[in-house]
Amino acid sequence: MSKLKYNLKQSTYAFIDATNIIYGAGNNGWRMDFKKLISYLKSRFNCTKIYYYAGVDNENKKQLHFYEKLQEFGYLLRLVPVKKFKDGKKKADVDSRMTFEMMKYYPEYDKAVIFTGDGDYYWALEYLKEKKQQIWLIGFRKNTAQELKQLLGQQFNDLSRLKDKLSYPQKNEVDACLGSTSRDYDHNLSNKLKKVK
Repeated sequence: MSKLKYNLKQSTYAFIDATNIIYGAGNNGWRMDFKKLISYLKSRFNCTKIYYYAGVDNENKKQLHFYEKLQEFGYLLRLVPVKKFKDGKKKADVDSRMTFEMMKYYPEYDKAVIFTGDGDYYWALEYLKEKKQQIWLIGFRKNTAQELKQLLGQQFNDLSRLKDKLSYPQKNEVDACLGSTSRDYDHNLSNKLKKVK
């Protein structure tokens, strides 16, 4: 009898950099249907946990409602404080938190589906590719850093090809996240959004 131990409960986690995906879809003329997306991730990749990284603006009620919906769908929200600058610009650097948590949860998953096009993730992805059983990178080809596409090779999937499966059919509805994928960890959200630890 073999002494080898097999992990019969393999886990696949998804990590979504919302800014890249939302604006990527918008720049390509369509809107992501997040209910379809979570269904796709569960059926296609058998994802057991799906982390969604984005910013939050306390004053944006549409965005708060959107996040409530995402939570109802089953996303694990990871919201980062929005920094507002004197010139009026807003910025939410979710990449540091997403990178940290990809490594924090490293012992828990065997495979990972990562949505981004940001080259800042290169070192984390290189490490995961080397150590994990399977890593998939999903992003918009023209918006994804060349070094990431080269690193993942055939494990890079162009999100544009999934438009028919994942796009939102109603064109006249406003995406609550567009214009405010801010990064303001909203302490006031605790009443509306369950804290995910």
